[in-house]
This record gives sequence, structure tokens and C-alpha cells, in this order.
Amino acid sequence: MFSPEKDMKELVLEILKKDPMSISGVCRELAAKGVKLHRLELTGYLKALADMNVLREKDIKPAKVFSLSAAREKNLYELVGESCSKIGKTPDERATLAAYTLQKLFRRAVFDMEVRRCGMDGAVEGRKATTEERSEAKAILVRLSYKVPNSDVPTVVEKDLDEQFLQVLADVVVERFGVRPYLKETTQLRL
Repeated sequence: MFSPEKDMKELVLEILKKDPMSISGVCRELAAKGVKLHRLELTGYLKALADMNVLREKDIKPAKVFSLSAAREKNLYELVGESCSKIGKTPDERATLAAYTLQKLFRRAVFDMEVRRCGMDGAVEGRKATTEERSEAKAILVRLSYKVPNSDVPTVVEKDLDEQFLQVLADVVVERFGVRPYLKETTQLRL
């Protein structure tokens, strides 16, 4: 059975993030990632994602071309990554803040693959998780059908980043629930 690090939807979104592609192009990219899927199954899957407004479908004869829809909802990892990118100054600070945020939300050690799903490429500053912490975190991800490589050791961020965490959390809530119109635009300063 196929058990990727990422689910099928995320694999397809990652492929189409670069450029719009035909069904054949998506099929080739998935095959390069080790996913064997019949072309007709993939066609149905892409059509379903288009019906849910996750993808945009366009007829460019003789093929159908799929691209990311602007209306699609971002997942938690993407929202955390966007917010951390605004707050952190260096790639390491952004990655550490993303790991800290996920650690606080999930109440467990966070794997490097999860930080990468946030779009972070820096190194997480923290201690390596103990064997017990790693096995607990891995059990949760395996239960959710993720394949966790044995080489991926989770990190526990021990810095106090509560202030930045609250800022990331606020950004995620504002973005996810579309409450930006309710926000105060500017802060008036008294002289």
C-alpha cells in the first residue's frame, strides 16, 4: 500500500505549486516521487479537487490543465509558515518559531518534516527529543498515515517564544476565518 510522508492532496498541490500542468505532467511527477497511479484514477482525483475549488481546471486543447485555485483553503502548516515568515528575521529564527508553534499546538515534539511542510528551510534551535518523546510523536503521525523516516529526529524548542507564538496564532485565526475586515488598520500616536 502507498504510504507517503504527505497525503495525495498535498503531493498534488506541491507539484502544481510550481507551474500549471496537464494530467500527463502530474502523472509523470507523481511517478518520479514513487507514486504509481492509473491515469484515469488521477483524472478523477484532479477533477474532484477542481470541483471542491482546490484546483482550477482549464481546457487547453488537446489537454486539460490544472493549477492551484486562489480560493483554496490553506492548511495549518502553510498558515503557520506564512506567519512565521513575517515574524522571524533569519531562516533559523523562522524555523524555530514554526517548530515552537507546532510544539505548543500539538503538545509534543515536532519532526523536521513538519517544519519543512511549513515552508521553512532553516535549522531548528533546540534539543533533540528523547527516545520516549520521539516514539510518542511518531505514533501520532503513523496513526494519521504519515510515514516518518527513522533519520528524522524531532526537536524540542526550549526557548520562551510565547509572545511570538501568540502573534502567529492570531495571524492564523485572522487568515483562516477571514476576519481581516474587523481589524483596526492603524494605530494613532499621541503627540
